[in-house]
Formats: sequence, structure tokens, C-alpha cells
Amino acid sequence: MRVFVEVVDTGSFSGAAKRLGVARSAISRHVAALEQAYGVRLLNRTTRRLSLTEAGRIYYESCVRILAESDAVTLHMQQLQELPAGTLRVAGPTSFGPQLATLVQRFHEQYSGVTVELRLDDRVIDMVEEGIDVSVRIGWLEDSRLIARRLCEADRILCASPAYLEQHGRPRIPSQLTAHKCIVFSLLPTPCQWQFTRRNQRETIHIGSRLRTNSSIALRELVKSGAGIAPLSRFLVREDIRTGQLEQLLPEYDCGSAGIYAVYQDRRYLQPKVRLFIELMEKGMQSLL
Repeated sequence: MRVFVEVVDTGSFSGAAKRLGVARSAISRHVAALEQAYGVRLLNRTTRRLSLTEAGRIYYESCVRILAESDAVTLHMQQLQELPAGTLRVAGPTSFGPQLATLVQRFHEQYSGVTVELRLDDRVIDMVEEGIDVSVRIGWLEDSRLIARRLCEADRILCASPAYLEQHGRPRIPSQLTAHKCIVFSLLPTPCQWQFTRRNQRETIHIGSRLRTNSSIALRELVKSGAGIAPLSRFLVREDIRTGQLEQLLPEYDCGSAGIYAVYQDRRYLQPKVRLFIELMEKGMQSLL
């Protein structure tokens, strides 16, 4: 049943094999054995995709219900002891690597019996496909299959290097940014629209940039090298500003903020390892920013 559900959820035999850590041929044999045992075809197979037959949909829905009940019993037994087990897979953006590393270290010190895998990636990964238990996301959420719990806010500030400002001058109001070299973070929902608020008045500046990146770490390095101006999360540049490598621009304007979320798969029952790590993040996140 679990093999069949994984095939349907991932949309392929190879996806299920990756999730379960077995050979693709083993997945194919499992499904073939199910179809032979029940005497019905459960999946329509083409060279490009799989789809459920009517019988397959009925069987899939039954499997999901039975497996959920089975998992709930197992989880209840674990929760009686409050001992997390297994492997906890955590993901987050590269810009948040130091903070996540600290949180993972704290968790591992408290629950040394849990194996923790930390993956850093600026792209929005498919948590279901890649088997991620908890993902930290900053700013925006797109996948409706997931549950997001807000941990805190991360405000953004406009930054430039002293070398850039010496050569190009300092903007005094947001509209002057159109005459400057600006660097765009391409993963934002509207990367070329920068918003500024002062005394409850919001102003949107349309940025025509020839320099873009999908990495917040690369964005910070570009700004530090004097390539241009960009808004960056305060936690990412706090030390650079303290040491004088970067300067904050337009401090009287609010450049907005981004929520920091713990994202996990939509499960009726959270495994102890996931629940305890989220609780640890809720208690310790703000102190790391």
C-alpha cells in the first residue's frame, strides 16, 4: 500500500523509488503484484506519465486512509515516550545558513539519537518530491499542499558600498534610484518593483536593472563589491554595516519585511522530530536575527 501511494503522490515509479530508497524495478514489481492480486489495472501507463484508473483511485483513497490510521498509531506510541527518532531533513535558503546551522546544532545536542540532514538552496524545492520534513522560507509561499507557521519577521534595508557611493553619489529619496545602478533579486514575486513607506505613504519604484541574481549571498557580495544598490535582509548585512563594508541608505524609509516561516507537509499528525524542531525554532529564531 505504501509503495502504491508513493507512486501516485510522486507521479512516477522512479520518484517513488527515490523516496523509498529502493530500485525502480522493485517499485514496478510491487505495483504489478497488486494488480495481479486484485485482478484489476490500477494505473494507466504511458511513456510520459501515469494516471489512476477508476479502480486505482478507489484503492488509493483506501490506502491513504489505512496508512494514516497506521501512522497515527505508531506516532501515538512514539509521543507517549516523547522521543524523536529517525532522520530529520531540514531545508532553507543559503542566506539563512548560519542561523539554521545554529538551530540544527541545538536540536542535535538535545536529541542526539536523531540524524539531521541540513540542505541549503535558494530555489523553492518540492518538499514532497525531495522528502524534506521542515523547510524555512522567507517572504512568500506558493504550495497549497503545505502548512506554514510564521516564526518571526525579517526587515529589509537598502544598502550600498562606500566605494559605490563615493563614485555615484547617495540617493536622498526613492525616486532617485532610477538614476542609479540597482541589483535585482530575481526570486522575489515582483523583483523590479521596490516599495518604500514613510509616514504611512507608500511609494513604488520601478527598477530597470541589467544585473540580476537568484542568490541572496551573491546579491550581498555584488553590493559589497560596488556593483550597485539593493535591499537586503538586515540579518544578512548586520555585520557588514557594523564593519563599514556596507552603508544603509534611506534609513527614514521602510523597505518592507518578509515573514520567516517553518513549512511542513500537510499531515494530520506531526512526527515528534518535526514538532520538536519547529518548537525549538519558535523559541530561538528571534535571538538569531
